[in-house]
Amino acid sequence: MQTVLPREEAVEGVISKVLESQEACDRLNEVFYEHLENYQEINDDGDRHFAEVLLQAYKNGDVSALLLELCGGSMFDLLRDAYLIPKKFHGKSGENPVLLTDVNGKLLESKKREVTAREYEKFHETYRQHQCAPRSKLYLADGYDIVRSYTEGMQIQEKKENKKRGVMALYALPDTRKLGLTEAQAYAVVWDTFQKIQKQAPRVEVYYGQDTGEKRQKGFDEIGVLLPIHGFEKRMLHHLDEIDGIVLSCREKMMKKAGAESLDLE
Repeated sequence: MQTVLPREEAVEGVISKVLESQEACDRLNEVFYEHLENYQEINDDGDRHFAEVLLQAYKNGDVSALLLELCGGSMFDLLRDAYLIPKKFHGKSGENPVLLTDVNGKLLESKKREVTAREYEKFHETYRQHQCAPRSKLYLADGYDIVRSYTEGMQIQEKKENKKRGVMALYALPDTRKLGLTEAQAYAVVWDTFQKIQKQAPRVEVYYGQDTGEKRQKGFDEIGVLLPIHGFEKRMLHHLDEIDGIVLSCREKMMKKAGAESLDLE
C-alpha cells in the first residue's frame, strides 16, 4: 500500500510546539473532528477496504495512512488545515502555489487568459508601490488546498480545491538542509514566525519550501505568504509591510545560527 507522503522524520520539534500551546491543541482537535464528520458523510468505501487500510497501517506503523482513510488527511495535512504548520512549497514552477507572473511582475504568456484585467491591475498596483525586502519578490499566484484520497486500487490520488488568487511575497531563507535539518525540523524552526503571520493576518496562506531556491549555485529555503486579493484588497500594502518585518526577524535569527554566509542578501 502506498503511503500518503514520504515518512516524516524527526517530528519531535513540531509536536513539542503544538503540545506547548493549548490553543494549538484545541485547533488540531477541532480540525480532526471536522474532517472526520465531513469525510464520513461523503465517503463509503466498504468494510473490506477499511479493514485492509487498518491492518496495513498497523503492520507498517503508518499513522498517516490510517488518518487518510478515517478523515481524508495525513497528520501533516491536519496540522496544515489547523494552521499549525505552513503548506508545502514546491518551488517557483511547482503545482501549489502556481505563479502567474514572472520575477519582473509581468504576466506569464501561458497564464494571460486566466487573469482578469482587474486582478492584474490590483497586483501591479501593489507591485509598484511595495518596496520589497532584500531577497524577496512579489508574484500574482493561485494557492490551493490539496485533498488526498484512496483509489479502488489502494493508491493515492490528489486533487486541488479551494483556489485562492492573490499577491504572494516570496522570501529567501538560509538552507536548513545544509544544517542537517529534516523538513519537519525546519517547520519547527519557522513555527513561531508562522504563528505570528497568522495572528497578524489570519486569512493568508503560508507556504514553506526546504532547499527549493537556487542562486549562484547556492541553495536556499523559501517562505511564501499569499494574501488573497478578495480579502486583502484594501489593506494589502499595510499587511505586506508587517509580514516583511516578521519574516526578516526570522531570517536574522536563522542567519545568526547558520552564519552570515548562509544567505547572500545581495
